[in-house]
Amino acid sequence: MKSDRVLILYDKDEEYAELMGEYLLGCKGLPWKVAVCTTEQDLMKIIGGREALLVTSSSSYSESLKRTGALKIIVLNDGTGTLVQPYVEKYQPAEETLKKILDIYMTDADEEEVVQIAPSGDKAKLIGVFSPVRRCYQTTFSVLMGRLLEDRGRVLYLSFEFCEGCEELIPPEKTGNLSDLMYFIKSPQSVFSVRFRSMVRTIAGLDYIPCAVPGIDLTEIPEEEWKSFLVRICTLEGYSYVILDLSECIRGIFGILRMCDVVYTLTRGDRVAKTKIESYETVLEMYDYSDVSDKSIKCSIPSVSRVPSFSGDDLSGELIDFIRKQMEVL
Repeated sequence: MKSDRVLILYDKDEEYAELMGEYLLGCKGLPWKVAVCTTEQDLMKIIGGREALLVTSSSSYSESLKRTGALKIIVLNDGTGTLVQPYVEKYQPAEETLKKILDIYMTDADEEEVVQIAPSGDKAKLIGVFSPVRRCYQTTFSVLMGRLLEDRGRVLYLSFEFCEGCEELIPPEKTGNLSDLMYFIKSPQSVFSVRFRSMVRTIAGLDYIPCAVPGIDLTEIPEEEWKSFLVRICTLEGYSYVILDLSECIRGIFGILRMCDVVYTLTRGDRVAKTKIESYETVLEMYDYSDVSDKSIKCSIPSVSRVPSFSGDDLSGELIDFIRKQMEVL
């Protein structure tokens, strides 16, 4: 990544500049260095011939900013002053503001111009959750485990289901999803990474990419593209854990399970569930994927009186205790 690339937040509103600047400076993996200023004089000192993406409020904008040499100027609309294109609404969650900035940056940038993002140097542990048994709390188990793992590092949750079963994981507005992100899998790593950062959402500290709707779009993606996608996510995006909430509709499901460090196979105690698990293990052996069985942990969620909210602060109870027990191997 070029050291002279910088995102400059310039806003005369000192309180907003401080708070938004603090958020941006705390974001890992951005394709620019970040600088914050509240006067045009300081802005000119910071730019100093650098390749700058300038973000300013409509009340702080003036025509003189065009002469700063910034590669692009993005305006935050605060309801006063001058509003020019492209602009983003100022008073919204900082996370949403950043996503809009990334979207604008990628819309106009050529692939060759997109800033290279340095690898994090660490590889995430890949956790697969998959079962041929239905209604076994697979998504609940996956999301709550992701929440519990936050104490150990950054966690990403990915759902491969046809339809999202939890309204807490459906963003209120139209946004990019897993299918949209896969469109960029053959793009240079720099392009893919910025697109990824513009699509990732957060629920109570757990990062996730919204489920593809309709999920049938995912059935057309070849196994090798899934593998390339997971390698990129695990090695370059700075996560400690990536949790895959998998479905048999995905092409190359066995190959994806083979990539996982550990696989959780959820089941139930009834006869049909036991038969399905036995058949699944037979198929794995038949197609030379016995190694998937070897690293799989079969577990049946006990009857619980309460399922914690995915976004709530109260992570306690029988289900949480059960999941913590399963996490001991991680």
